[in-house]
Amino acid sequence: MNFYNIIKKFICFILLYTIFISNTSQFYIFANQIEETTTKQNIEQNQQDIEQNEQLEDPLALTAKSAVLIDAKTGIVIYDKNKDIKSYPASTTKILTALLAIENTNLTDILTHSHNAVFNIEPGSSHIGMRENEQITMEQALHGVLLASANEVCMAIAEHISGTVEEFVELMNEKAKEIGAKNTHFVNPHGFHNDNHYTTSYDMALIMKEAIKNEEFVNYISTTTYTIPVTNIVNEERILNNSNKLILKTSPYYYEYCIGGKTGFTDEAGNTLVTYAKKDNMELICVVMQDDGTKVYEDTKTLFEYGFSSYEQKEIFDKESYKSKEEVVQIFKNEEIPLGEIYLSASDNVKLNLPKNVDVSKIEKVTDIQTPIVGPINIGDKVGNLNFVYEDNIIYSIDLLSDNKIDIVDEAKLERQEKMKSIFKAILNILKYILIGLIIFIIAFLTLAFIVRNILKYRRRRRRMNRYRYNSRPLKPIKKSKKRKNYLK
Repeated sequence: MNFYNIIKKFICFILLYTIFISNTSQFYIFANQIEETTTKQNIEQNQQDIEQNEQLEDPLALTAKSAVLIDAKTGIVIYDKNKDIKSYPASTTKILTALLAIENTNLTDILTHSHNAVFNIEPGSSHIGMRENEQITMEQALHGVLLASANEVCMAIAEHISGTVEEFVELMNEKAKEIGAKNTHFVNPHGFHNDNHYTTSYDMALIMKEAIKNEEFVNYISTTTYTIPVTNIVNEERILNNSNKLILKTSPYYYEYCIGGKTGFTDEAGNTLVTYAKKDNMELICVVMQDDGTKVYEDTKTLFEYGFSSYEQKEIFDKESYKSKEEVVQIFKNEEIPLGEIYLSASDNVKLNLPKNVDVSKIEKVTDIQTPIVGPINIGDKVGNLNFVYEDNIIYSIDLLSDNKIDIVDEAKLERQEKMKSIFKAILNILKYILIGLIIFIIAFLTLAFIVRNILKYRRRRRRMNRYRYNSRPLKPIKKSKKRKNYLK
Protein backbone atom coordinates (compact mmCIF):
# COMPACT_ATOMS: atom_id res chain seq x y z
CA MET A 1 0.00 0.00 0.00
CA ASN A 2 2.81 2.33 0.80
CA PHE A 3 4.57 1.45 -2.42
CA TYR A 4 1.35 2.19 -4.39
CA ASN A 5 1.03 5.65 -2.80
CA ILE A 6 4.62 6.46 -3.67
CA ILE A 7 4.08 5.51 -7.33
CA LYS A 8 0.89 7.56 -7.43
CA LYS A 9 2.61 10.66 -6.03
CA PHE A 10 5.51 10.30 -8.46
CA ILE A 11 3.16 10.09 -11.48
CA CYS A 12 1.25 13.19 -10.26
CA PHE A 13 4.50 15.09 -9.87
CA ILE A 14 5.58 14.18 -13.45
CA LEU A 15 2.22 15.28 -14.88
CA LEU A 16 2.26 18.60 -12.99
CA TYR A 17 5.88 19.30 -13.98
CA THR A 18 5.07 18.58 -17.68
CA ILE A 19 2.07 20.93 -17.61
CA PHE A 20 4.10 23.68 -15.92
CA ILE A 21 7.02 23.46 -18.37
CA SER A 22 4.69 23.44 -21.36
CA ASN A 23 2.83 26.56 -20.19
CA THR A 24 6.07 28.31 -19.26
CA SER A 25 7.52 27.75 -22.74
CA GLN A 26 4.38 29.16 -24.29
CA PHE A 27 4.62 32.06 -21.90
CA TYR A 28 8.23 32.80 -22.90
CA ILE A 29 7.36 32.56 -26.59
CA PHE A 30 4.52 34.98 -26.04
CA ALA A 31 6.76 37.31 -23.99
CA ASN A 32 9.46 37.26 -26.67
CA GLN A 33 6.88 38.10 -29.32
CA ILE A 34 5.73 41.06 -27.23
CA GLU A 35 9.33 42.17 -26.64
CA GLU A 36 10.21 41.95 -30.35
CA THR A 37 7.09 43.90 -31.24
CA THR A 38 7.85 46.55 -28.61
CA THR A 39 11.51 46.84 -29.71
CA LYS A 40 10.44 47.22 -33.33
CA GLN A 41 7.92 49.87 -32.34
CA ASN A 42 10.58 51.66 -30.25
CA ILE A 43 13.05 51.65 -33.15
CA GLU A 44 10.39 53.00 -35.50
CA GLN A 45 9.41 55.60 -32.90
CA ASN A 46 13.06 56.57 -32.34
CA GLN A 47 13.59 56.93 -36.07
CA GLN A 48 10.50 59.14 -36.28
CA ASP A 49 11.80 61.18 -33.31
CA ILE A 50 15.21 61.58 -34.97
CA GLU A 51 13.63 62.71 -38.24
CA GLN A 52 11.32 65.05 -36.35
CA ASN A 53 14.24 66.44 -34.30
CA GLU A 54 16.27 67.01 -37.45
CA GLN A 55 13.38 68.98 -38.88
CA LEU A 56 13.06 70.95 -35.66
CA GLU A 57 16.82 71.52 -35.40
CA ASP A 58 17.13 72.64 -38.99
CA PRO A 59 14.14 74.84 -39.81
CA LEU A 60 16.15 76.34 -42.70
CA ALA A 61 16.49 72.93 -44.40
CA LEU A 62 20.19 73.36 -45.21
CA THR A 63 21.95 70.74 -47.29
CA ALA A 64 25.15 71.20 -45.29
CA LYS A 65 25.68 68.58 -42.60
CA SER A 66 27.32 71.10 -40.27
CA ALA A 67 26.78 74.86 -40.03
CA VAL A 68 26.90 77.71 -37.57
CA LEU A 69 26.05 81.41 -37.60
CA ILE A 70 27.52 83.71 -34.95
CA ASP A 71 27.55 87.40 -34.14
CA ALA A 72 30.99 88.60 -35.26
CA LYS A 73 31.30 91.07 -32.38
CA THR A 74 30.03 89.04 -29.44
CA GLY A 75 30.42 85.43 -30.55
CA ILE A 76 26.77 84.70 -29.72
CA VAL A 77 25.52 81.65 -31.60
CA ILE A 78 22.44 82.55 -33.63
CA TYR A 79 22.05 79.29 -35.56
CA ASP A 80 23.55 75.87 -35.00
CA LYS A 81 23.41 72.67 -36.98
CA ASN A 82 25.87 70.09 -35.64
CA LYS A 83 28.35 72.87 -34.93
CA ASP A 84 30.60 70.62 -32.85
CA ILE A 85 30.85 67.53 -35.07
CA LYS A 86 34.21 66.64 -36.62
CA SER A 87 34.64 68.03 -40.13
CA TYR A 88 37.54 68.48 -42.55
CA PRO A 89 38.27 72.17 -43.19
CA ALA A 90 40.00 71.80 -46.58
CA SER A 91 41.34 75.18 -47.76
CA THR A 92 39.53 77.18 -45.07
CA THR A 93 42.62 76.15 -43.05
CA LYS A 94 44.37 79.00 -44.86
CA ILE A 95 42.47 81.54 -42.74
CA LEU A 96 44.67 80.64 -39.77
CA THR A 97 47.81 80.41 -41.93
CA ALA A 98 47.19 83.93 -43.24
CA LEU A 99 46.43 85.29 -39.77
CA LEU A 100 49.72 83.95 -38.40
CA ALA A 101 51.58 85.42 -41.39
CA ILE A 102 50.07 88.86 -40.76
CA GLU A 103 50.89 88.69 -37.05
CA ASN A 104 54.47 87.37 -37.41
CA THR A 105 55.86 89.04 -40.53
CA ASN A 106 56.05 92.35 -42.39
CA LEU A 107 54.21 92.77 -45.68
CA THR A 108 57.51 93.75 -47.34
CA ASP A 109 59.27 90.53 -46.29
CA ILE A 110 60.70 88.58 -49.23
CA LEU A 111 59.40 85.03 -49.42
CA THR A 112 61.65 82.51 -51.16
CA HIS A 113 60.09 79.22 -52.29
CA SER A 114 62.22 76.23 -51.36
CA HIS A 115 62.38 72.89 -53.15
CA ASN A 116 60.25 71.40 -50.36
CA ALA A 117 57.61 74.13 -50.67
CA VAL A 118 57.24 73.70 -54.43
CA PHE A 119 57.58 69.94 -54.86
CA ASN A 120 56.29 68.55 -51.58
CA ILE A 121 52.64 69.46 -52.06
CA GLU A 122 50.27 66.60 -52.81
CA PRO A 123 49.10 65.83 -56.37
CA GLY A 124 45.87 67.69 -57.06
CA SER A 125 46.78 70.61 -54.78
CA SER A 126 45.65 74.09 -55.78
CA HIS A 127 48.66 76.30 -56.67
CA ILE A 128 49.77 79.35 -58.67
CA GLY A 129 52.81 77.76 -60.31
CA MET A 130 55.58 79.10 -58.10
CA ARG A 131 59.10 77.88 -59.01
CA GLU A 132 61.94 76.78 -56.78
CA ASN A 133 63.88 79.83 -55.47
CA GLU A 134 61.21 82.18 -56.85
CA GLN A 135 60.65 85.24 -54.64
CA ILE A 136 57.57 87.33 -53.89
CA THR A 137 56.65 89.72 -51.08
CA MET A 138 54.57 88.60 -48.12
CA GLU A 139 51.72 90.85 -49.29
CA GLN A 140 51.71 89.11 -52.68
CA ALA A 141 51.90 85.74 -50.95
CA LEU A 142 48.86 86.49 -48.79
CA HIS A 143 46.83 87.36 -51.88
CA GLY A 144 47.97 84.07 -53.41
CA VAL A 145 46.80 82.19 -50.31
CA LEU A 146 43.42 83.88 -49.71
CA LEU A 147 42.33 84.47 -53.33
CA ALA A 148 43.83 81.59 -55.31
CA SER A 149 44.30 79.14 -52.42
CA ALA A 150 47.93 78.39 -53.35
CA ASN A 151 49.25 75.42 -51.36
CA GLU A 152 52.92 75.92 -52.26
CA VAL A 153 52.75 79.51 -51.02
CA CYS A 154 51.37 78.24 -47.69
CA MET A 155 54.36 75.92 -47.40
CA ALA A 156 56.76 78.81 -48.10
CA ILE A 157 55.04 81.00 -45.49
CA ALA A 158 55.32 78.19 -42.92
CA GLU A 159 59.05 77.80 -43.56
CA HIS A 160 59.60 81.56 -43.53
CA ILE A 161 57.97 81.97 -40.11
CA SER A 162 59.01 78.81 -38.27
CA GLY A 163 61.87 77.30 -40.25
CA THR A 164 60.02 74.07 -40.94
CA VAL A 165 56.46 73.19 -41.83
CA GLU A 166 56.20 70.91 -38.78
CA GLU A 167 57.11 73.71 -36.37
CA PHE A 168 54.65 76.06 -38.08
CA VAL A 169 51.88 73.48 -37.65
CA GLU A 170 52.64 73.44 -33.91
CA LEU A 171 52.23 77.22 -33.94
CA MET A 172 48.89 76.81 -35.72
CA ASN A 173 47.57 74.42 -33.10
CA GLU A 174 48.77 76.65 -30.26
CA LYS A 175 47.03 79.65 -31.83
CA ALA A 176 43.83 77.67 -32.38
CA LYS A 177 43.73 76.70 -28.69
CA GLU A 178 44.44 80.29 -27.67
CA ILE A 179 41.49 81.45 -29.77
CA GLY A 180 39.24 78.86 -28.11
CA ALA A 181 39.06 76.16 -30.80
CA LYS A 182 38.78 73.07 -28.59
CA ASN A 183 38.01 70.43 -31.22
CA THR A 184 40.59 71.30 -33.86
CA HIS A 185 43.87 69.71 -34.94
CA PHE A 186 45.96 70.74 -37.96
CA VAL A 187 48.77 68.78 -39.62
CA ASN A 188 49.55 71.09 -42.55
CA PRO A 189 49.25 74.82 -43.39
CA HIS A 190 46.99 74.46 -46.45
CA GLY A 191 44.23 71.95 -45.63
CA PHE A 192 44.92 69.17 -48.13
CA HIS A 193 43.16 66.11 -46.73
CA ASN A 194 44.58 64.18 -43.83
CA ASP A 195 42.48 62.13 -41.40
CA ASN A 196 44.17 63.91 -38.47
CA HIS A 197 43.54 67.36 -39.95
CA TYR A 198 40.09 68.29 -38.66
CA THR A 199 37.99 70.98 -37.01
CA THR A 200 34.35 71.93 -36.41
CA SER A 201 32.18 74.63 -37.90
CA TYR A 202 32.08 76.42 -34.53
CA ASP A 203 35.87 76.35 -34.14
CA MET A 204 36.30 77.77 -37.64
CA ALA A 205 33.85 80.55 -36.75
CA LEU A 206 36.00 81.44 -33.74
CA ILE A 207 39.15 81.47 -35.90
CA MET A 208 37.42 83.74 -38.43
CA LYS A 209 36.19 85.99 -35.60
CA GLU A 210 39.81 86.47 -34.52
CA ALA A 211 41.06 86.99 -38.08
CA ILE A 212 38.62 89.78 -39.01
CA LYS A 213 39.93 91.89 -36.13
CA ASN A 214 42.86 92.55 -38.47
CA GLU A 215 42.08 95.12 -41.17
CA GLU A 216 44.72 93.70 -43.53
CA PHE A 217 43.05 90.31 -43.45
CA VAL A 218 39.65 91.85 -44.22
CA ASN A 219 41.19 93.74 -47.17
CA TYR A 220 42.57 90.51 -48.62
CA ILE A 221 39.37 88.46 -48.37
CA SER A 222 37.32 91.32 -49.88
CA THR A 223 39.61 91.69 -52.93
CA THR A 224 38.15 90.21 -56.09
CA THR A 225 41.24 90.39 -58.35
CA TYR A 226 44.95 90.85 -57.71
CA THR A 227 48.02 90.78 -59.94
CA ILE A 228 51.42 89.47 -58.91
CA PRO A 229 54.02 91.21 -61.11
CA VAL A 230 57.01 89.51 -62.76
CA THR A 231 59.43 87.90 -60.35
CA ASN A 232 63.10 87.00 -60.27
CA ILE A 233 62.32 83.83 -62.25
CA VAL A 234 58.97 84.21 -64.06
CA ASN A 235 58.62 87.07 -66.58
CA GLU A 236 54.84 86.97 -66.70
CA GLU A 237 52.26 88.51 -64.42
CA ARG A 238 50.03 86.24 -62.42
CA ILE A 239 46.40 87.34 -62.27
CA LEU A 240 44.62 85.98 -59.20
CA ASN A 241 40.81 85.80 -59.00
CA ASN A 242 38.89 85.34 -55.76
CA SER A 243 37.13 81.97 -55.70
CA ASN A 244 34.35 83.20 -53.37
CA LYS A 245 31.32 83.74 -55.61
CA LEU A 246 29.44 85.65 -52.91
CA ILE A 247 31.55 88.79 -53.51
CA LEU A 248 31.61 88.61 -57.33
CA LYS A 249 28.97 90.94 -58.74
CA THR A 250 28.85 88.96 -61.98
CA SER A 251 28.02 85.76 -60.11
CA PRO A 252 24.43 84.52 -59.67
CA TYR A 253 25.38 83.88 -56.03
CA TYR A 254 26.48 87.44 -55.32
CA TYR A 255 25.41 88.71 -51.89
CA GLU A 256 25.61 92.45 -51.36
CA TYR A 257 26.32 92.29 -47.62
CA CYS A 258 29.16 89.77 -47.90
CA ILE A 259 32.56 91.29 -47.09
CA GLY A 260 34.59 88.21 -47.90
CA GLY A 261 35.57 84.73 -46.85
CA LYS A 262 37.45 81.59 -47.80
CA THR A 263 36.28 78.60 -49.81
CA GLY A 264 37.47 75.01 -49.55
CA PHE A 265 36.96 71.63 -51.18
CA THR A 266 38.28 68.08 -51.06
CA ASP A 267 36.49 64.84 -51.83
CA GLU A 268 36.51 63.94 -48.13
CA ALA A 269 35.52 67.39 -46.84
CA GLY A 270 32.97 68.28 -49.49
CA ASN A 271 32.43 71.97 -50.03
CA THR A 272 33.23 74.30 -47.14
CA LEU A 273 32.84 78.06 -46.84
CA VAL A 274 33.67 80.53 -44.07
CA THR A 275 32.21 84.00 -44.66
CA TYR A 276 31.95 87.42 -43.04
CA ALA A 277 29.03 89.77 -43.76
CA LYS A 278 27.94 93.17 -42.49
CA LYS A 279 24.62 94.99 -42.66
CA ASP A 280 24.01 98.30 -40.91
CA ASN A 281 25.43 97.75 -37.41
CA MET A 282 25.14 93.98 -37.54
CA GLU A 283 28.11 91.73 -38.32
CA LEU A 284 27.85 87.99 -38.85
CA ILE A 285 30.16 85.05 -39.47
CA CYS A 286 28.79 82.01 -41.24
CA VAL A 287 30.49 78.62 -41.54
CA VAL A 288 29.08 75.88 -43.76
CA MET A 289 30.78 72.48 -43.92
CA GLN A 290 30.18 69.13 -45.65
CA ASP A 291 28.01 70.73 -48.32
CA ASP A 292 27.32 69.90 -51.97
CA GLY A 293 28.71 72.07 -54.77
CA THR A 294 27.12 75.47 -55.14
CA LYS A 295 24.65 74.64 -52.37
CA VAL A 296 27.36 76.03 -50.11
CA TYR A 297 26.56 79.55 -51.38
CA GLU A 298 22.81 79.06 -51.16
CA ASP A 299 23.05 77.80 -47.58
CA THR A 300 25.31 80.70 -46.63
CA LYS A 301 22.92 83.30 -48.07
CA THR A 302 20.01 81.61 -46.31
CA LEU A 303 21.84 81.77 -43.00
CA PHE A 304 22.79 85.42 -43.43
CA GLU A 305 19.22 86.43 -44.27
CA TYR A 306 17.99 84.47 -41.26
CA GLY A 307 20.58 86.10 -39.03
CA PHE A 308 20.01 89.69 -40.10
CA SER A 309 16.25 89.29 -39.60
CA SER A 310 16.79 87.86 -36.11
CA TYR A 311 18.00 91.05 -34.40
CA GLU A 312 16.14 93.38 -32.10
CA GLN A 313 17.18 96.15 -29.72
CA LYS A 314 17.19 95.09 -26.08
CA GLU A 315 17.66 97.09 -22.88
CA ILE A 316 20.51 95.53 -20.97
CA PHE A 317 21.57 97.93 -18.25
CA ASP A 318 20.55 101.13 -16.44
CA LYS A 319 23.62 103.01 -15.20
CA GLU A 320 21.67 104.43 -12.24
CA SER A 321 21.45 100.93 -10.81
CA TYR A 322 25.22 100.60 -10.42
CA LYS A 323 26.96 101.69 -7.23
CA SER A 324 30.32 100.54 -5.97
CA LYS A 325 33.43 101.71 -4.11
CA GLU A 326 37.10 100.79 -4.14
CA GLU A 327 40.19 101.47 -2.04
CA VAL A 328 42.89 103.81 -3.43
CA VAL A 329 46.54 103.58 -2.41
CA GLN A 330 49.80 105.41 -2.97
CA ILE A 331 52.96 103.47 -3.69
CA PHE A 332 55.90 104.72 -1.62
CA LYS A 333 59.12 102.70 -1.35
CA ASN A 334 57.30 99.56 -2.54
CA GLU A 335 54.68 99.94 0.14
CA GLU A 336 50.96 100.59 -0.32
CA ILE A 337 49.75 103.58 1.68
CA PRO A 338 45.92 103.75 1.96
CA LEU A 339 44.50 107.05 0.76
CA GLY A 340 40.77 106.40 1.06
CA GLU A 341 37.85 105.19 -1.03
CA ILE A 342 36.45 106.27 -4.38
CA TYR A 343 32.85 105.78 -5.42
CA LEU A 344 32.30 104.36 -8.90
CA SER A 345 29.58 104.90 -11.45
CA ALA A 346 28.91 103.40 -14.88
CA SER A 347 29.54 105.57 -17.91
CA ASP A 348 26.47 104.63 -20.01
CA ASN A 349 23.14 102.94 -20.21
CA VAL A 350 23.34 99.84 -22.40
CA LYS A 351 20.94 99.05 -25.24
CA LEU A 352 22.15 96.42 -27.69
CA ASN A 353 21.00 95.13 -31.01
CA LEU A 354 21.02 91.41 -30.24
CA PRO A 355 19.63 88.20 -31.74
CA LYS A 356 16.11 87.46 -30.57
CA ASN A 357 17.18 84.15 -29.02
CA VAL A 358 19.34 85.93 -26.42
CA ASP A 359 17.86 85.69 -22.91
CA VAL A 360 18.67 89.05 -21.31
CA SER A 361 18.31 87.61 -17.81
CA LYS A 362 21.31 85.35 -18.50
CA ILE A 363 23.63 88.25 -19.29
CA GLU A 364 26.08 88.61 -16.39
CA LYS A 365 27.70 91.86 -15.25
CA VAL A 366 31.36 91.32 -14.38
CA THR A 367 33.53 94.06 -12.86
CA ASP A 368 37.04 94.23 -14.28
CA ILE A 369 39.29 96.46 -12.15
CA GLN A 370 43.02 96.02 -11.81
CA THR A 371 43.95 96.43 -8.18
CA PRO A 372 45.50 98.14 -6.38
CA ILE A 373 44.06 101.41 -7.67
CA VAL A 374 46.91 103.92 -7.41
CA GLY A 375 46.27 107.62 -6.75
CA PRO A 376 45.92 110.39 -7.56
CA ILE A 377 42.35 109.93 -8.82
CA ASN A 378 40.26 112.76 -10.28
CA ILE A 379 36.52 112.95 -10.79
CA GLY A 380 35.61 111.17 -14.02
CA ASP A 381 38.79 109.09 -14.25
CA LYS A 382 38.36 105.61 -15.70
CA VAL A 383 39.35 102.97 -13.16
CA GLY A 384 38.02 99.82 -14.83
CA ASN A 385 35.37 98.18 -16.99
CA LEU A 386 31.97 96.66 -16.47
CA ASN A 387 31.74 93.69 -18.85
CA PHE A 388 28.50 92.10 -20.01
CA VAL A 389 29.04 88.37 -20.43
CA TYR A 390 26.73 85.97 -22.26
CA GLU A 391 27.61 82.28 -22.67
CA ASP A 392 31.24 83.00 -21.72
CA ASN A 393 31.53 85.76 -24.35
CA ILE A 394 32.01 89.44 -23.51
CA ILE A 395 29.29 91.01 -25.63
CA TYR A 396 29.76 94.59 -24.47
CA SER A 397 31.84 96.69 -22.10
CA ILE A 398 31.46 100.13 -20.51
CA ASP A 399 33.78 102.30 -18.41
CA LEU A 400 33.66 102.58 -14.64
CA LEU A 401 34.36 106.18 -13.56
CA SER A 402 35.33 107.79 -10.27
CA ASP A 403 32.75 110.07 -8.65
CA ASN A 404 35.19 111.73 -6.22
CA LYS A 405 38.76 112.96 -6.06
CA ILE A 406 41.63 111.58 -4.01
CA ASP A 407 45.03 113.30 -3.88
CA ILE A 408 48.30 111.69 -3.01
CA VAL A 409 50.39 112.66 0.01
CA ASP A 410 53.46 114.86 -0.57
CA GLU A 411 56.53 112.63 -0.64
CA ALA A 412 58.52 115.04 1.59
CA LYS A 413 55.81 114.61 4.20
CA LEU A 414 55.97 110.86 3.72
CA GLU A 415 59.75 111.03 4.19
CA ARG A 416 59.27 112.90 7.50
CA GLN A 417 56.65 110.40 8.53
CA GLU A 418 59.04 107.64 7.57
CA LYS A 419 61.80 109.16 9.74
CA MET A 420 59.42 109.63 12.69
CA LYS A 421 58.26 106.09 12.18
CA SER A 422 61.88 104.90 12.20
CA ILE A 423 62.65 106.86 15.40
CA PHE A 424 59.49 105.60 17.06
CA LYS A 425 60.36 102.08 15.94
CA ALA A 426 63.88 102.45 17.40
CA ILE A 427 62.43 103.72 20.71
CA LEU A 428 60.01 100.82 20.76
CA ASN A 429 62.87 98.43 20.17
CA ILE A 430 64.88 99.98 23.06
CA LEU A 431 61.85 99.83 25.33
CA LYS A 432 61.28 96.28 24.23
CA TYR A 433 64.80 95.26 25.19
CA ILE A 434 64.55 97.17 28.50
CA LEU A 435 61.28 95.47 29.24
CA ILE A 436 62.74 92.08 28.36
CA GLY A 437 65.76 92.81 30.63
CA LEU A 438 63.48 93.95 33.43
CA ILE A 439 61.37 90.83 33.11
CA ILE A 440 64.50 88.67 33.19
CA PHE A 441 65.78 90.57 36.26
CA ILE A 442 62.45 90.17 38.06
CA ILE A 443 62.33 86.47 37.22
CA ALA A 444 65.93 86.02 38.44
CA PHE A 445 65.23 88.03 41.61
CA LEU A 446 62.11 86.07 42.39
CA THR A 447 63.91 82.82 41.71
CA LEU A 448 66.81 83.81 43.99
CA ALA A 449 64.41 85.01 46.69
CA PHE A 450 62.56 81.74 46.46
CA ILE A 451 65.80 79.77 46.82
CA VAL A 452 67.03 81.90 49.79
CA ARG A 453 63.65 81.66 51.45
CA ASN A 454 63.67 77.91 51.14
CA ILE A 455 67.24 77.69 52.50
CA LEU A 456 66.36 79.81 55.53
CA LYS A 457 63.23 77.84 56.05
CA TYR A 458 65.21 74.65 55.92
CA ARG A 459 67.73 75.94 58.49
CA ARG A 460 65.02 77.00 60.90
CA ARG A 461 63.38 73.65 60.63
CA ARG A 462 66.74 72.00 61.18
CA ARG A 463 67.32 74.02 64.40
CA ARG A 464 63.87 73.10 65.67
CA MET A 465 64.54 69.50 65.04
CA ASN A 466 67.85 69.66 66.89
CA ARG A 467 66.22 71.33 69.94
CA TYR A 468 63.55 68.69 69.96
CA ARG A 469 66.08 65.91 69.95
CA TYR A 470 68.05 67.51 72.81
CA ASN A 471 65.02 68.11 75.00
CA SER A 472 63.64 64.65 74.52
CA ARG A 473 66.75 62.78 75.96
CA PRO A 474 66.03 60.73 79.22
CA LEU A 475 67.44 62.24 82.44
CA LYS A 476 70.29 60.34 84.14
CA PRO A 477 69.74 59.37 87.83
CA ILE A 478 71.60 61.53 90.35
CA LYS A 479 74.38 59.72 92.12
CA LYS A 480 74.59 60.28 95.87
CA SER A 481 77.73 61.93 96.95
CA LYS A 482 79.85 60.19 99.53
CA LYS A 483 80.51 63.43 101.23
CA ARG A 484 76.81 64.02 101.52
CA LYS A 485 76.40 60.59 103.03
CA ASN A 486 79.08 61.28 105.64
CA TYR A 487 77.46 64.54 106.39
CA LEU A 488 74.17 62.96 107.01
CA LYS A 489 75.58 60.47 109.26
